[in-house]
Amino acid sequence: MARAGYRIFDADTHIIEPVEPIEAYLSAADRAKLAAFGPAVLRAPAKGGMSRYQVGKRPALNRRLGSRERVAPPSAVTRGLKDGGTPWDVRWQGPPFPSDRVSFDPHARVRDMDIEGIDVNMILPSGGVPAFCALDDVALELAMYEAYHRFLKDYCAPYPDRLTSVILVSGRDVSASVAEVRRCGKEDWPVGIFPICPPDMSLDDPDWEPLWAVAQEHDLTVIIHSFTMTVPYPPGVWDTWDNVFLQRSAGHVWNAQRNMAALIGAGVLDRYPELRLAPLECGHGWLASWGARLDELAEMCRHALPPLKLKPSEYIRGPQYFQGAQIYEGEQSLRHAIAALGEDTLMFATDYPHSESWFPKSAEVVLGWTSLPEPAKRKLFWDNGVRCYRRYGARSVAR
Repeated sequence: MARAGYRIFDADTHIIEPVEPIEAYLSAADRAKLAAFGPAVLRAPAKGGMSRYQVGKRPALNRRLGSRERVAPPSAVTRGLKDGGTPWDVRWQGPPFPSDRVSFDPHARVRDMDIEGIDVNMILPSGGVPAFCALDDVALELAMYEAYHRFLKDYCAPYPDRLTSVILVSGRDVSASVAEVRRCGKEDWPVGIFPICPPDMSLDDPDWEPLWAVAQEHDLTVIIHSFTMTVPYPPGVWDTWDNVFLQRSAGHVWNAQRNMAALIGAGVLDRYPELRLAPLECGHGWLASWGARLDELAEMCRHALPPLKLKPSEYIRGPQYFQGAQIYEGEQSLRHAIAALGEDTLMFATDYPHSESWFPKSAEVVLGWTSLPEPAKRKLFWDNGVRCYRRYGARSVAR
């Protein structure tokens, strides 16, 4: 498939992890352990007749900014509808809207991809399974990740050239996670690893080194996303004063900035020259200025860093670093970012089927941005995604 002459690789899409099919991959003993956690592991209704996990303590995010008033989010019934049935806080641009079955039915997902003109989805979790790092039982956390991986293998199998995903790796048991990467690394579906970092462990901790090494060995990209950290939400949720506007505006960016600065500043990309790093769902307009800031701070705080081969901004512009662009930041922002960073860093990304997605018009909007040079647009839509998720590109050539 190609749209307007462009192949399109969506670098950041999701499933809302469905309880029922994932638990079918658990052993009877692990299902019994899971049931024993009782209210610590809740199951909420999800689309398509499925359930989704709610694990651990969650922030309320219910304070109205500028007051102490607590306000519940409006229900689907009371908040009203617009644009042919889209709730006001959902950014979908339909109808049509994403299928209710996309999280467990790959055929439904591919039908949506065809509607929008998307060739490939790179699929991430939505926080339900990663939140098992909130439980004291590390063995059960790892069992949930393995069950999820087996589900993903079967989910992606009907469309190996169109569906790819990531391996969840736990900082609480690095050796077991390395073994799981080696197991899954023999299969076609994964293109990256997705670190799940416990609250008391930094992402630059030396204990992560075996995972960076095995990721490089299997040509897997390190994915930094909103749910890369903690239980069950990342930094930027618990410290945004219980207000959803502050959390949504600042949390994603802060999470990416801290994590990418930690990995670049720790020299991870120096030690693993074939490893690639990709922060997602964090915007792009800030990246060039953040790189300049990191260059200055690397001089000021040289005592706090190991020796680096390059300036931080040079890693960002180099062949090991990629980042998802966010459509709502607009044409001018993207044009300026590409002018500052070069054409080889940013990737087309939609967040489908989450509410931030502009489905089914995400690609259509960017195709209409006439100020982007054609070579830059081609790299944004396809080339950079394939270079970032290099296992996919190598697999496609092999086929």
